[in-house]
Amino acid sequence: MTSWDERDSADLARRRSLLSLPMIPLRRDARRWLQPEGWPDMRRWVYDPVAVGVGPDGRVLSLVRDRERGDRLLLDRTDAAAPPVVLDGAVDATFVQPLPGGRVLLVAARARRRETNAQVWDTDGRLVTAGFVGDAIEHVLTTPAGAVWIAYFDEASDDISTRRLVRFDEDLHIRWSYPGSERGLPGLFDVYALNVSGEAAVCYAYTEFHLVRAEGDAATDLGATGVTGAAAVLVDGDRGAFVGGYGADFDVVTPFRLCHDGIEVGEPLGRLVMPDGRELRRRRLTARGGELNVVGEHRLLRQVSLDDLLDGPRH
Repeated sequence: MTSWDERDSADLARRRSLLSLPMIPLRRDARRWLQPEGWPDMRRWVYDPVAVGVGPDGRVLSLVRDRERGDRLLLDRTDAAAPPVVLDGAVDATFVQPLPGGRVLLVAARARRRETNAQVWDTDGRLVTAGFVGDAIEHVLTTPAGAVWIAYFDEASDDISTRRLVRFDEDLHIRWSYPGSERGLPGLFDVYALNVSGEAAVCYAYTEFHLVRAEGDAATDLGATGVTGAAAVLVDGDRGAFVGGYGADFDVVTPFRLCHDGIEVGEPLGRLVMPDGRELRRRRLTARGGELNVVGEHRLLRQVSLDDLLDGPRH
């Protein structure tokens, strides 16, 4: 038996053991179609969002592309009363986030060195500012005050992205970056998961899989997790949960508690699934504090809270 066969067999055995865990369903009543009625000229736009973002207040933004021009996007604030806005000359956005004053941030995950990959637009669809915020972007989340947290994956190579975790202001100027292991922090080569709540960020740091909290000009190592490959981390006070893991553990929910001397991790509680019990594959997960937002097939947005994960209904 080859090493790949052995790995597949081990993964299958692991998955079979996990199937005995309870299913933790996403909220059925949190479904939102990211294609609201009343959008202009249905024949002009490709109604399959190129980017969906959840802001600090939980409101959702989505972007769809013009059928003929790739640099023309339609911005919709799904939960707001404001009408959709056309953005002409937009970057090839992977991420969209709100900023104070009704402005919106667009970011492309990949860019050549010094090529514009971030733009700020006003409420009327006018470009306010643009710039380069690094290549190999994994996460973009904004704060109520307008700070922009950007985290990078392991293909980073420029002088911004190799810092791995950077906070920009709303004009795209760098205000803070991860100081590295010389400050007693774990090495950071990839941010697997990022949680931004208020003005603070918690990152799940690869390769050591520590949690690190960053706020203001300080970063604190919260400790080793013992959990590898998680896709999201929820945190509310001293309670939290990881969602996902490598291989067969892609939907496993693992609780933890932040203690004065590190992180206390519990046994897996269950598997996060769609409301009808289907597996949670190929979804984008966005965590803000104790809320997890999931964008999946058919352009649906669903949610689950930390309370749901730790103490909610099981199937």
